[in-house]
Amino acid sequence: MGRVESTPPPAAVEVPLPWGPVIRGVRWGAASDTILLLHEPGADLDAWDALPARLAHTLGIAAVAADLPGHGLSDDPWEMEQIGALVQVLVEELANVPDRATAGRTAIGRRFVISAGAIASAVHASVGRLALAGTVALSPAANPPSPIAMGEGGRGVRVNVPKLFFAGSLADIDLEIARRLASDSTGWSAVTAVPVSERGTRLLATPWRARIEEEIVAFLRDCQKRRPGVRPGPRITPRPAG
Repeated sequence: MGRVESTPPPAAVEVPLPWGPVIRGVRWGAASDTILLLHEPGADLDAWDALPARLAHTLGIAAVAADLPGHGLSDDPWEMEQIGALVQVLVEELANVPDRATAGRTAIGRRFVISAGAIASAVHASVGRLALAGTVALSPAANPPSPIAMGEGGRGVRVNVPKLFFAGSLADIDLEIARRLASDSTGWSAVTAVPVSERGTRLLATPWRARIEEEIVAFLRDCQKRRPGVRPGPRITPRPAG
């Protein structure tokens, strides 16, 4: 797994889910503000490569990447019907990290989520209940979770949370889905099209990785500085290399 120079050594984290499996992941840094990275089904946290370490080092906040149930080092099984509850537990539990500025006491600050595929759709559908300060979605899935999977009140994004979407313009209808989710949301949102057929975390394995990471860093930095009612600054749009 990649590391960025001067970033504190990563620490292992575990979260037991109420229905049995133990979720395992890695945390970089320690601060009250936290970025949670959740891969899509079929991948694992290594798909993020050096991005979590870079975010922790560049933005001065905690970055936590976790394996979904049944993926990587986390316990089986993977149950799609638990996706709504899973997202809520992970956001609530993994955002509680020791803050060096408060002598190791747990301090809950702003929460950000970077997610992909069906997980990105689940985060988007429940963003209001999760009290997030910003979200980044890589190729959100065509079929968002059902109301049963999300739980009561999980549908409908009607809160002013900045949202950044990425989608491959050559990946079937991924770009159309991202644009629809952005237009259906209240608050500020932006969609970046990448000229590839890859999806989800696989976007970070394309030649556009550096540009995507650059835009994520810029977006999250703007969210950190954001005042109520003020949208993040201009986004950086990837352009073809010369």
